[in-house]
Amino acid sequence: EINSMIQALKSFMGRIDDDDSCVPEWAINTIQEWWKAHVAHITDHCNSEEMVYKPMCTERFHWPVEIGELHDKLDSLKDKVQSAIDRMNSERNSLAEVHNALSMYEENMLKHFQVEETTALPLMRAYFTPEEVSVVQRKILEDAPENAMGALIHSMSPDGAKFRSDFMAVRGIPSIVWYLAFKGRLAHYTKDVVAKVEAIESGIEPVKKSGWF
Repeated sequence: EINSMIQALKSFMGRIDDDDSCVPEWAINTIQEWWKAHVAHITDHCNSEEMVYKPMCTERFHWPVEIGELHDKLDSLKDKVQSAIDRMNSERNSLAEVHNALSMYEENMLKHFQVEETTALPLMRAYFTPEEVSVVQRKILEDAPENAMGALIHSMSPDGAKFRSDFMAVRGIPSIVWYLAFKGRLAHYTKDVVAKVEAIESGIEPVKKSGWF
């Protein structure tokens, strides 16, 4: 998600001369709306980590200190991205500031995920049964905002096919649940996040539908 917007911004800036002040208002609004959706997503992820996984895990093993340190740095870099986005204007340089801030933010986020996957995740698998973890994950997914669940589905395949065949089938989730709970969340994520990245990538203002259709 972050990398896609970084690449989209690079493409968008490539169409603008360095001394131009012609960043359209729709592009600024689109980036701001995309970032707002991302912040809601990452806030949910961090809350799940701090309020669910960490308390559960510390009952059986020591939570890796490095995760907390990277978490604090990620918060700081997130604030810098927010500041850059708040300062956006019609000048190309303001887009470059957002691009650079997002690049630093992404770099730290990837480190954060890597540490989680190489420390906390193996420990969780060693100290908890799959059934214990599954119960917690199910609760988190049920309470997650639409974009968080939609991002998971989209990351496996944009059409949701792999989510249905790999994720749902393995966990014994009935196929009807796709239509009741998951399909709409994928559609929401596609509209709220993916479409905005594609608009910046193409340089074409997204069409906003109104009414019933």
